[in-house]
Amino acid sequence: MTRFLRAGLLLFLMVCAASAAPLHWQFNAVTFSDGGSVFGGFDYDAGTGEYSNINITTSPGSVLQGSYYNSAAPGLSTASTLIGVSTVPVFATTTMALTLTFSAALTGAGGTVSISATSQESFCANPACSSVTPQRPITGGTASAVSNAAAKRWYIHDAVLSDGAQVFGSFVFDATTGTYSSITVTTTAGKAAPSAGYTFNIPASSSNTSLTLVSDSPIVSGTTTTLGLTFPAPLTNAGGTVTILNAAEGTCSSVNCGSSTPLRSTAVNGTVSTSQQENETAILPQIADGGGFVTELIITNPTGAPLTCRLTFWQDNGALLPLALNGATPSSSYVVQVPGHSTQFLSTPGLGPSVTGWGLADNVQRLGVIATFRLKVSNLPESEATVEGIAATAGFAMAFDETPGYDTGFALANVSAFDTVIENLFFYDTNGNFIYSDSTRTLGPHQHESFLFSARYGAHLAGKRGTVRVYYGTQGTPAFGTTGLTGLGLRVNPGGTFTSLPTVTID
Repeated sequence: MTRFLRAGLLLFLMVCAASAAPLHWQFNAVTFSDGGSVFGGFDYDAGTGEYSNINITTSPGSVLQGSYYNSAAPGLSTASTLIGVSTVPVFATTTMALTLTFSAALTGAGGTVSISATSQESFCANPACSSVTPQRPITGGTASAVSNAAAKRWYIHDAVLSDGAQVFGSFVFDATTGTYSSITVTTTAGKAAPSAGYTFNIPASSSNTSLTLVSDSPIVSGTTTTLGLTFPAPLTNAGGTVTILNAAEGTCSSVNCGSSTPLRSTAVNGTVSTSQQENETAILPQIADGGGFVTELIITNPTGAPLTCRLTFWQDNGALLPLALNGATPSSSYVVQVPGHSTQFLSTPGLGPSVTGWGLADNVQRLGVIATFRLKVSNLPESEATVEGIAATAGFAMAFDETPGYDTGFALANVSAFDTVIENLFFYDTNGNFIYSDSTRTLGPHQHESFLFSARYGAHLAGKRGTVRVYYGTQGTPAFGTTGLTGLGLRVNPGGTFTSLPTVTID
């Protein structure tokens, strides 16, 4: 029996070791001899020896203009060496290789390893990159494993209250410090209570098995609501899925919300999970108002049951953007109920100076979300473009046209609330020949920008048309998982009007 138990324990440990999740490794202060740098990171599974989730950017220096890497050379990378292959040929038909040699083999224990001076960025001498022509060596830097015990973002799924209301949204919980942050939770309208939004909690009442939220309205007795969530097991930084044991919403019966009068409680428990459901959110990469612009949001419910979503807006600098939709008091967040088989139209006023930004729609798995923005200026023809709600992506492609009389524009939004992302743009002509690349620009958390190619890249693209490919990189260690960039394209024609250009998502 003892021998059997020992064998069983050994088998259990072997299974656990084999199924351990890959560690994510992130670069720190990795520099080239010509002044360029290496940003980003990769996943490495010490059990299988496989590299994945490669997202590496090299910035321009005096020797090379930089490149982007999201794959490893087949059969050449080991625990001590990663040979990255550039996603696209950046010099005619020449592919780039990034050879990273580590001071010690990468293991499942994590830690920090130095990048050896033998590391370099090179031209591939053959398609497999098994032979390279060195261009610039790496002069220093390290790679550090990001702990799997880092704080996680938890998403609320399938929770329904006793009067038919839904609970949706997310929050970040750090089990190490026992603190909640970045809270965006909504309860929809039901028979017992109207909709409420929650963005902060009562620390004294929250723990790893319970979360007590206070509504966004002023904390005054009788006008503020609380939402309490309890869990049968503690939330940990290992992530996963935990059942909601109980959810209860009530009206505050004291100024500090230390007690409440019940309104509604759990009918369907639901779960909290560190995995987001597909199409749970949609991003609108461009919102424009004022200066002749008017934006109209169009939310369509194809089902027979009423559905509720939440809209949140940010301006170019990453701060929240208050908008007055349909004449309402300006707010950066709206809870919108869409009756069955209906469409809601929500329009900005179009008054005052021009402001631009982007929007996020939550709980839209079964809703269609688009926006149109229209420009009406005296002595110019009126233009309108459509913005489709899309998911954040690691990269996408889009056509551009800078031939005489035409121009192309971009609107880009960084969806992450925590990370600064690098914009990697690669331009190709109609035959797929490389023209130019730019990896010098970044977007901070929730930041947005819009620009015309003629203003930024006129010297390189004038008279040309073709394709631009966009990839995102990350500066520093990602917090809670970077979700990528979203983008919208605009095509301006010789008549002075514009229309939207679709983007094609790539893996």
